Amino acid sequence: MRWIFRVAIVAAVLAIVTSLLLLYRRHRADIVGQQNRAAPVTAPSRVVAGAGEALVALREGDAARLDLKLAALRPVSASPEVRLAGELVPEPERVAAVRAPLAGRLGLPDGAHWPSFGEAVTAGAVVAQVSDAKPLTAPRGGVVTQTGAQPGEMVQAGQLLLEITDYSEPLARVAWAAEAPAPPATLLLSPVGAGRLVRARLIGAAPSADPITRLPAYLYRAEHGWAGARPGSAVVALVARGGVARRGVLVPDRALVQWEGLTWAYVRRGPGRFSRVRVPTDQPIAGGLLAGPGLQAGDTVVVQGAEQLLSEEFRARVTVGDEPGE
Repeated sequence: MRWIFRVAIVAAVLAIVTSLLLLYRRHRADIVGQQNRAAPVTAPSRVVAGAGEALVALREGDAARLDLKLAALRPVSASPEVRLAGELVPEPERVAAVRAPLAGRLGLPDGAHWPSFGEAVTAGAVVAQVSDAKPLTAPRGGVVTQTGAQPGEMVQAGQLLLEITDYSEPLARVAWAAEAPAPPATLLLSPVGAGRLVRARLIGAAPSADPITRLPAYLYRAEHGWAGARPGSAVVALVARGGVARRGVLVPDRALVQWEGLTWAYVRRGPGRFSRVRVPTDQPIAGGLLAGPGLQAGDTVVVQGAEQLLSEEFRARVTVGDEPGE
């Protein structure tokens, strides 16, 4: 019986040792896992060396994923311009109201359509009817900027039903800088984010100075509206300085990106290869910047997706860990 007892003791000791060994290995694995999780994760660099410059190298399919669009630079001859900040201002006289002529139920005559907020309406369009009164029409064309009732509701005499605002010719207030020439009879407005130029005519001096810069301001009437043209929208006025015209290439506004306080554009150097090139900002012209020797006619620049290329270029600088960037 003794040998059976001894075998049991040896088996128990082996079981304890095996359990301790397994616990030790699991503990070591947990430590290694924690160390791996704490280690910074560095994104692979997409920057490769080119002919004396760094290039952003994209793999096949990356250009489509980033939705890049390219355009060739064209030569231009233009006089430098001054860019002045401005914004669209409200015009109460271009706001019309549709009110209930009497108390009753708001309804829709046959064929009428009740417009919703933000919907465009044409002048003279039948929009509603209150009880048996004469059908109501839009007093002017524009966009619905307020609704005061819905068809089927009871309304009171004089109650606002619709407010319609005409944005077809927005009015811009432009802050005039000291270095700018005298306000011209016409100039070009560049709506921020709209990617287009709109001609505008001088109305006269604004009744008050620009509220932000406190500079004298002038009012300009745009020839036509654009998507998002609403009071408060930012615009940039382009005013020619005059003098001798300069030759160069036009770098479109859409191609420009900002990095470390400077302005850049990405130039295509080959299939899937893009170089970030500095663009001077001292010669603004309509549609972009006038660039000199660093860029030439025929060079292809990125006009959509340049921000994504900038992000791809500096991905390798981003680390993920307890101390990002270290």
